[in-house]
Amino acid sequence: RFDYCTANVPYVTYFNGDQGFHGTYWHNNFGPGAYMSHGCVNLREGDAEWVYRFLQVGSPVSVRA
Repeated sequence: RFDYCTANVPYVTYFNGDQGFHGTYWHNNFGPGAYMSHGCVNLREGDAEWVYRFLQVGSPVSVRA
């Protein structure tokens, strides 16, 4: 069970076990070729908030590199 809350990381939305979307305040390096993750999808905080509020539990998710 995941409660969509991780300390100090904003707007975490899990989609595959412990993989998820989340806001990233510690860098601003986004877009093609910006590989800065250990498995999650790093998003600008505003985008992460939108995902957090829009997706419902069970929503299909497709992530492409």
